[in-house]
Amino acid sequence: MTATALTIRPIDFKRDARDLRAFLSERDRTRLEHLKAAVSDGDCFAFVADDGGRAVGWAVVHVSFREDQDWSPPDDDTVAFQSGENAYLEHIEVTPRLRGTGIGSRLLEAVQDEARRLGKRVLWLHTSENNTKAHALFDRLGWTHERSVNPPWKPGARTRIYKKTL
Repeated sequence: MTATALTIRPIDFKRDARDLRAFLSERDRTRLEHLKAAVSDGDCFAFVADDGGRAVGWAVVHVSFREDQDWSPPDDDTVAFQSGENAYLEHIEVTPRLRGTGIGSRLLEAVQDEARRLGKRVLWLHTSENNTKAHALFDRLGWTHERSVNPPWKPGARTRIYKKTL
């Protein structure tokens, strides 16, 4: 990857699906399919890190709560984080071979800018309590660790909630 070859752009499902599926987990591959309607309706947006025509990372942000996005079971935070001036960063991932190269930071900048453009004032996210690399990235970029929870949709897994005021 060269710095000049990398661009951040909106997802093109037909073009990007194969590259994304190569590094996404099975659950996230399913999420990729669920997103199409939400993106089309403007309730969600997704950006891809494109390295010379190949998707090497992505970030997904929900700006309106939708039942069809498989939030099971949705808790109060799930709904609140996708309502009013809030948006929810559901997913950010970079292919393993390019982690630590700044792509995640660039994706976060892009989604923050887009959320602002859409009138959102706060971005929220969950990350595993043991994901110290993600914690370091969010801390470095000005996100605030609000609290840790055991969400109903991830039984037995302690999760951090981060907040970014835009």
